[in-house]
Amino acid sequence: MRGYQKAFHKKAGKTVSVILALALITGLSGCGQTAEEATTAVQEETLAGEELSLTNPMDSQKEVEENLKKELEQGYSFEEPLVVLDPYGNSPLTAVAVFTTEKETAITITVKGKSEEDNITQTFEAATDHLVPIYGLYAGDTTEVVLETAEGETSTLSIETDESEFNPGDVEVDMQQESEYNYGELTFISTNKPVGYIYAIDSKGDLRWYRHAIGMPFKQLENGHVMYSSSTTIKSSYYQSGLVESDLLGKIYQEYVIPGGVHHDFYEMENGNLLVCSDSQDFSSVEDYIVEIDRTTGEVVYELDMKDLLDTEDGGSINRTDEDWFHNNGIWYDEASDTILLSARHVDAIVGVNKTDKTLSYIIGDPEGWTNVDESLFFTPVGDDFEWQYAQHQVSIRPDGTILMFDNGAGRTKSTNPDGKVTGEDVYSRAVAYKIDTENMTIEQVFSYGKELGQDGYSEWISGAISINDDANDVWITSGAHLTDPETGSSDHGPDEALSQDLEKSTLMTEVKNGEVVCAITTGTLSYRSIRMAMYTDTKELDLETEGTYIGSLGVTKEADAEIDFDNLTEETMDESWILSYDPIHLSLTGTYNIDADEEEAPEAYIVLENADGRKVYSIGQTLTAGEENNIVSMIGWVSPEGLEGESFTISIVIGDSIYNTGKKIIF
Repeated sequence: MRGYQKAFHKKAGKTVSVILALALITGLSGCGQTAEEATTAVQEETLAGEELSLTNPMDSQKEVEENLKKELEQGYSFEEPLVVLDPYGNSPLTAVAVFTTEKETAITITVKGKSEEDNITQTFEAATDHLVPIYGLYAGDTTEVVLETAEGETSTLSIETDESEFNPGDVEVDMQQESEYNYGELTFISTNKPVGYIYAIDSKGDLRWYRHAIGMPFKQLENGHVMYSSSTTIKSSYYQSGLVESDLLGKIYQEYVIPGGVHHDFYEMENGNLLVCSDSQDFSSVEDYIVEIDRTTGEVVYELDMKDLLDTEDGGSINRTDEDWFHNNGIWYDEASDTILLSARHVDAIVGVNKTDKTLSYIIGDPEGWTNVDESLFFTPVGDDFEWQYAQHQVSIRPDGTILMFDNGAGRTKSTNPDGKVTGEDVYSRAVAYKIDTENMTIEQVFSYGKELGQDGYSEWISGAISINDDANDVWITSGAHLTDPETGSSDHGPDEALSQDLEKSTLMTEVKNGEVVCAITTGTLSYRSIRMAMYTDTKELDLETEGTYIGSLGVTKEADAEIDFDNLTEETMDESWILSYDPIHLSLTGTYNIDADEEEAPEAYIVLENADGRKVYSIGQTLTAGEENNIVSMIGWVSPEGLEGESFTISIVIGDSIYNTGKKIIF
C-alpha cells in the first residue's frame, strides 16, 4: 500500500489536519499463498514463467482501516480533528473526521449547502472515539462542515476538494412545487455504460457525490447501505460478476459473486436474500435467468430459467433479437402471492411467475402476437384511456397494489402489424401503472405520465419509474436515453445511435405527486436509472471492525469444446497492452487486437492452462467494433478458481492460428 499523503489547510481560524488517501484499487499488493503450495511444489519446478500474483482489494481496504485506527489513537481533539479525504480512494466528495472527546457525546454533523435547504445533516450515537463520515462535499470547491456535540459545542471545518473527474453535463432543475419537494433527499443517478459512474445532485443540480462504478443496478438496501454491480465484467458489455454492498464513504462490506453474474436489477426479499437478474452459467442465452442468493453464504438457493416456461420464438415483439429473446430488465417479488414479476422488454410484457411452482401466473401486455401461451393468462382491459406498454423497463408493485413500470414505447406495435410502428414526431414514452384483477383477469390503467411530453420525453431504451418512500401517489420517473438531432429536432433515436456524436444526449427525471409535476431535472448524459435517497441513513459512525469479504463464486468454468492443432500454431509475442490478472474472483484476460476491415467475425480465441497432466482450454468472449481501416476486437476471458484449487499451470493465449506465451504461470 502507498501511505497517506498529508496536507494542512488553515481554515476557519485554525489549522485543520487533512489526509488525502490515495486510491487503492490499482497497484495492489499481493497475498501470500496458502498451505496448498506444498502439494504443488514438485509440479511448480517444471513450470516456466513468472508467477501471477493474487491481488485482493479487500486487503487494501483493511490496510486503510488499520491506518485509521492508528490515527484515532493519536487523540485528535474535537476542536482540531483530523480530516481524511476520500479514505477508501473511490468516493472523492467524502471524508471522515477523526477525533476524541473527553466524555461520551452524540455528534451532529451539518455539511453546508450553497443554499440552506441543501444542507445535509445527521446525528450520530454517543461515543468518545469518533470517526464521523462526511458526505456531500462540493467538487473543486471549499465546503463548510459544522460538528456539534450534544452539549452544544461546535467545531467548524473548511474542506477543499479537487475538480471532479466526472462531468454530468449541463444540469437544469425546474422546481414547480417547492413545498412538495423533499430537500432532505438527493437524486442519485447511474450513467449508462460505458461511462460507468454513479453520482448524486442536490436541488440546484450541484454535484455532491460520485464514484466510478457500474450502477446497473444501483439501489438502497434495508440496512441503509447501497448495492450496485461489481466492476468485474464477465461478458460484454454489461454482464458483471456480482453485486457489491457498500456505504457512500466507499467501504465495501460484501461482494457477492454469482455464477452467471448480474445485469439490470435485483430485489431484496423480506428474509434478506437477493433475487437477481442473471444468466445461465454458460451464457448460451442471456437475460432470461433468475437466481436467489443466500445473503449469508452467497449460495444459489433458487434458479428460474424462463426458457422452461415460454417459447423463445413467441411474444411477437418487433424489438427481440435471436440471442436476447426475453431481455429481462426488472424484477419484483410479491411475498403475499409468491409471485415474481419480470420486465421482459423483448416480449413487450410484464411476466408473473409463481416462485414456488415455477409456473406462469399471468402476462401483462398486448396479447397480439402470442401463439404458444394459454389465452387465459392475459388480461382484458377495462376503463377509459387504456394503452398497453411496449419494450418497458423496470417493474414494481406500489403500496396500493398497482403495478408500475416505464413504458419506453419503442414501436408500439407487434410483428403481426409492422406497418403500425409509431415513428418520428409521434413517438412517446411514459410511466404507467395498472390495477389488475387476477380473479376476473381484467386490467385498468390508473396512472400515466409522459405521453403529454411527446418526443421531448422519449427514451427508447433503459429508464425506469419507481414510487418514492412507499407513497403510491409519489412517482419518480427516469427518461434516461433521450437523443435529439439538433438540426431536425427529431428524438426518434435508439441504442444503435447512442455513441453518435451528431446527437445531443440527455436525461429527464420527473417527480409526479398526486398527478402534478413537483420538479423536472435534466442532465447532459444518458442514464440507466435514478432514485431519490438521503445521504445519511445510519446513526452509527464508520465501522472499522467489519471486514469486507467476497461471498460466493462464479462456479466451475466450463471448458471449451475446441479442436486446436497445437503443433501447427504460430508462436507470437503477447501484446503488452493485454492484461492478465488474478483476484479472488477469477483469472482474467482483457485486451484488444485488430483484424482486417473486411473480416466480419473474429477468429476463435482461448485461454490455455497447461501442466504435466495436460491442457485445459477456455473460451474468450470477443466483441467486434467496426473501424475505418481495421476492425477492433475486444477480449474478455476468465477462469474461476473453483475446481482448480491446489493446481499450477502455465498460461497461453490462442487466437486463430497463433499462440501467445504470456510468460506467466498461476497457482490456484
